[in-house]
Amino acid sequence: MQIAAIIMAGGKSSRFDFTKIEIEYQEKLLLPLGGKYLIEHVIDAILASKRINKLIIAVSSFTPHTKSIIKTLNLPIELIETPGAGYHSDLKFIIKKLKLGITMTVVADIPLIKPDILDEIINIYFILNKPALTVMADMRLFNQHGLTPTIVFPSENDQKKLIPVGINIIKGDAIDQQELDQAILISERIELIYNINTINDYLKLKKKIWK
Repeated sequence: MQIAAIIMAGGKSSRFDFTKIEIEYQEKLLLPLGGKYLIEHVIDAILASKRINKLIIAVSSFTPHTKSIIKTLNLPIELIETPGAGYHSDLKFIIKKLKLGITMTVVADIPLIKPDILDEIINIYFILNKPALTVMADMRLFNQHGLTPTIVFPSENDQKKLIPVGINIIKGDAIDQQELDQAILISERIELIYNINTINDYLKLKKKIWK
């Protein structure tokens, strides 16, 4: 079974210090990486996925240049403008407006994401058979690679510290539920921990991968 995917691309990028680099557009998703914009790496992975048949990119008034650039790519993408009221509020807006069923959400700042990773996550979602799934990584993985996450959650059953990587799946008709039966997938894929939130994240990844 194939599902829809949404790239959330309407955030303010308030943690990113644009004063330390010279770029054409001061929007995080248009940072240059390996001859492409940051968001293009995520787009490429989703379009190459075997389990995703529809790609929606959510922009807002905070990302006008991102919206314009995406329009010029001439790819099978549906653009939707959200109120820019926050991740969860905008996601609910999209799912209801487009009447989406099972939907994967992907943040636009994990440029090392690969289609096989997305397909693996979708396969696990259907095996676990829960209304929602959140992908997380163990703090240990971040420590091994010298990375500092911005959000850390303690797990319920042990002393692990878990970090959300920005990939979730949810049934569209469950979006309004206050308490959702949610599965947690703890991934060991290092591609998921290179999330660009700050200028240091960007410079470190650029030096490590795209020299």
